[in-house]
Amino acid sequence: MKKKVAGSLFSGGGVGDAGIEWGLNIPVIAACELVPSRAALIRNNFPATEVFEGNITEMKGAYIKYFKKQLQGANPWLITLSPPCQGMSSNGAGRISAEIKAGKRPVEDHRNRLILPGIEILEELKPDWFILENVKRMENTIIRNEHEDPENILECIFRRLYPLGYSTFARVVDFRDYGVPHHRERLITIGCRIPSVVEKFKSNRIFFSKDSSPFHPPASHGRVTNQSWNSLRDIIGHLPELDARSKLSDPHDVYHCVPKWNKNQYFWMQHTPEGRSAFENLTCPLCGKRSSDLSAIRCECGVPLPRPQTLRNGKKSLIRGFKTSYRRMYWDKPASTLTMNSGVISSDLKGHPEQNRVLSLREILLLSTLDHPQWKKTYSFEGITHGRTSRNQDFSKKLVREVIGESIPPLAMKRLVKHILKLETEYA
Repeated sequence: MKKKVAGSLFSGGGVGDAGIEWGLNIPVIAACELVPSRAALIRNNFPATEVFEGNITEMKGAYIKYFKKQLQGANPWLITLSPPCQGMSSNGAGRISAEIKAGKRPVEDHRNRLILPGIEILEELKPDWFILENVKRMENTIIRNEHEDPENILECIFRRLYPLGYSTFARVVDFRDYGVPHHRERLITIGCRIPSVVEKFKSNRIFFSKDSSPFHPPASHGRVTNQSWNSLRDIIGHLPELDARSKLSDPHDVYHCVPKWNKNQYFWMQHTPEGRSAFENLTCPLCGKRSSDLSAIRCECGVPLPRPQTLRNGKKSLIRGFKTSYRRMYWDKPASTLTMNSGVISSDLKGHPEQNRVLSLREILLLSTLDHPQWKKTYSFEGITHGRTSRNQDFSKKLVREVIGESIPPLAMKRLVKHILKLETEYA
């Protein structure tokens, strides 16, 4: 039996790789990452991994050559891909095709096409399995393929990989169903070319489902199981209190720290109940009278209402924002999606359920499952000073939030890979 090894593309800081290597003892022998600070994180935390730092289009040849040399021509067991999602859109193929034919090529985010060199690597290395993770709207994203023709990304993947023997299933999953304590929906596309597995689960198209798929693990938590989702209270309820004005950090844990709020942000949020938005604060903090005017920014008694407001054209008015802005989470539900803006209270659902602050770095590490008792190692951000760094601090707070916000939770990756290992044991 050949030794199982994996590789990752668009690897971030190797966060998802932790679920494979630390969780299942399958070495990730090579990673490709564009951003220097994230490549440095991989080197720090996975010293045996060969890191190809740079644009995947330029790195693909060296990446393929390295694998072939290391495996002496054998195929890797698994390749994972997490291409950037910021450029994903749901523009219709018909409209794009018509505009191209009319000579009016639409504005296109070049990041959408980064999947193409990823497909080339899969074609060359022919791993037994691949796992592609991206935002759920990727199912509707149209790109210009290698022939410059408009094509749905999933259909492009199928067209190029089906002739190589792959059976491929795609499904939108919410990682909270896999025990991850925050809400994170992603489209997970899994392909296999092991003949016995393909024979059992034939797919002469890219099978897409929002409910179930043989290549995706069933839910272990949530409504259809006997196990409740892991909540904020379960995971972070034990941590010391912090405050965005009076206590920004825990002296015993450098990662348990939060950004400072200005006096307006603090005023708006200190009067906001659990699970609610400061935009809903229509009750006067002084006299207790509730306004019926949804655009009100002051009480009849003259006291400002604790609602997000700004000066516009010399006059104060409500900040234009979404209902999810300046909103607190719920203690007894999973956290909202951890994004790159997890430290910004004006972003979607970023408020602590009770305390006047956003989630700390320690809390997002716990909620992302990068800080988890299953791992025998501790992931370190030390020594990587990307972005502004506090005086006498050996890591970048900005980098922690960015990497967590863009990465697949390692516990989710472990669940996905553990399931395909089970399938292989049963049918290969």
